Amino acid sequence: MPTPSQNPPAAPAGHVWIDEASRLTGLSVKTLYNRRYKKEAPAKGSFPIGRKLAFPLGGPDGINAWFDAQRNPAPDVAAEHESRPPEPRKLPRPARAHDRRELDPAAA
Repeated sequence: MPTPSQNPPAAPAGHVWIDEASRLTGLSVKTLYNRRYKKEAPAKGSFPIGRKLAFPLGGPDGINAWFDAQRNPAPDVAAEHESRPPEPRKLPRPARAHDRRELDPAAA
């Protein structure tokens, strides 16, 4: 069985390994694995090379695009239309003693 090398090979051009992607994004390696499984950014464009995962830096699925989306989120169109606060609920008013006397003079 070959011994593992102390220096791992360099990532392909324009890509980083998962440990470097974790350091760049501030997300844990486990979170990146989970996001890759769910096909969520920034791990959506990752792919395996041997036993390692490579993450693209550029492109629509890359880490840089994820950073841009975090800095400039797309406006929520539904939220713009729902910007007015909801109307307060009107609860039924409890009957007071003087209201009951007006309805039923015998109750007085």
